[in-house]
Amino acid sequence: MGTRHFSQVQKLSILDSAAEIGVQKAAELAGVHYTSVYEWRRQLHSLGRQGFLDYKPSYPGRGIKQISAEQEKAVLDTWHDNRGFGPGQVRNQLRRQAITISIRTVRSIMQANGYKAAAKKSGKTDWQRFEARRPLELAQMDVLEFFINKLKVHLLLLLDDFSRFILGWQLLTETSTDAVILLVQGAIDRYGKMQEILTDRGFIFYSWRGINRFERFLQTQIIDHTHARPHHPQTLGKVEACNRRLKQELIDQQHFSNVHDAQAAIDNWVHNYNYKRTHQGIGGLVVPAERFHGQADHVLAAMSKGIDVGSDHCYSFCGIERSMINLVLNPDGKLTLYLLGQPIFLTGGEHVTETEPR
Repeated sequence: MGTRHFSQVQKLSILDSAAEIGVQKAAELAGVHYTSVYEWRRQLHSLGRQGFLDYKPSYPGRGIKQISAEQEKAVLDTWHDNRGFGPGQVRNQLRRQAITISIRTVRSIMQANGYKAAAKKSGKTDWQRFEARRPLELAQMDVLEFFINKLKVHLLLLLDDFSRFILGWQLLTETSTDAVILLVQGAIDRYGKMQEILTDRGFIFYSWRGINRFERFLQTQIIDHTHARPHHPQTLGKVEACNRRLKQELIDQQHFSNVHDAQAAIDNWVHNYNYKRTHQGIGGLVVPAERFHGQADHVLAAMSKGIDVGSDHCYSFCGIERSMINLVLNPDGKLTLYLLGQPIFLTGGEHVTETEPR
């Protein structure tokens, strides 16, 4: 099936045929990809029959761009693995696999297979955006509540502000200050001490009468504790956004028979979020683990050379357990030692940088 050019009259004839025998069959008979027929049908519904006939495409000489079966499969596989993704995110995820497809093509394939863009909220306020300057400078923590059958559970989430990397989580049947302390201590033991933690004023984080045990714990660790303003969830925007995505993609989509079932599903989701899926908030082409562990520049450099960073290379952190100290293979074949996400030296003794004291 080569590149084809159709007049508006021919397109309308194909659409009439599609109404009788179906889009897929009509597209096959006309020698055009079915996504183009769906696009014409949307134009027809928007413009009306006469408006559609009078419409003149902006670039009549371009014809219809061919969509290969491999492209279509790559788009649909990526979208099905990440149902919360929009066309831009799918395109970025494919670029990590050295697959370059235009966002228009991605959108056409997704729309033809049931994708509907979320309606934009009107009257949205532009809040001032802030971001930490390095990993572990600031962490955000919040609680997401939901039900497993009739049991109310509470999901604690600890998120690195700079990289959006999830440092830790706990699913609880009862909230407690002890659980919060254990979560933060576990993250410190594994990744290193954060400089500041931002929370709301919930009772497990904050006491209106003096200082609670969590605040005393942070004082002993020399970690600053900052509180979001009351009734102002935007201050915790990054962890709130992560909570929403987890709820939309997992909790609202999957039935959990018990707490153990939910824990296993959340653990899998968090691993995918940290190590496999691109994040729009950090540029759209790298995953949180790559930014947290100081690998974003290496990954982008590899992508510019056409290297598939979506596979299980060491420097893309796929399926590798992290610790405070890790040795990473770069795209150029050299090794870099990382301490708490900061590069220390390359093979051959070449010094890179010193970590800042915390």
